[in-house]
Amino acid sequence: MLAHKAEDEGIICVEGIAGGAVHIDYNCVPSVIYTHPEVAWVGKNEEQLKEEGVKYKIGKFPFSANSRAKTNADTDGLVKIISDAETDRILGAHIIGPGAGELINEAALAMEYGASSEDVARVCHAHPTCSEAFREANLAAYCGKAINNV
Repeated sequence: MLAHKAEDEGIICVEGIAGGAVHIDYNCVPSVIYTHPEVAWVGKNEEQLKEEGVKYKIGKFPFSANSRAKTNADTDGLVKIISDAETDRILGAHIIGPGAGELINEAALAMEYGASSEDVARVCHAHPTCSEAFREANLAAYCGKAINNV
C-alpha cells in the first residue's frame, strides 16, 4: 500500500548520498486502500487534532451531489477536508469514493505547499469531474457551504 513512500525514501537516500538536500514530510504521504469504493487519506484526522488541542473546521461534500459520479452511477462516499480554524491551512483530507486514490494526490500537493482550503476552493476544476468534489469540500471548509450541494 505504501510503495510510493518507499520510492520517495529511495530517492532521498540517493540524493543524500550524493550530497544533495533531502526532504520528506511524512504527514503529506497519502494512504490508499484499493477497495470499492476506494478509501484514501493524507494528513491528520479529527482524533489526532483533538489530542493535540488544535482547533479545526470541517468541509464535506458527498459524491451523490457530484455530476461525474452520478453519470457513472458511482455515488457512494464523500470528500472530507480538515483545515485549521484560524489559518485555514489544510491539515488533512479523507476520501471515500470513486477515484479516491487519484484525488488524494491533489490534497497531498496542497498540503506539501501549505495551501489553505480557500486556495483550493478558488482553483477552477474541470466539469464534470470527480475532482470537483475535492474543490467543493474545500469550499465548505472555507466558507461553510459548497456550491452544488443542496
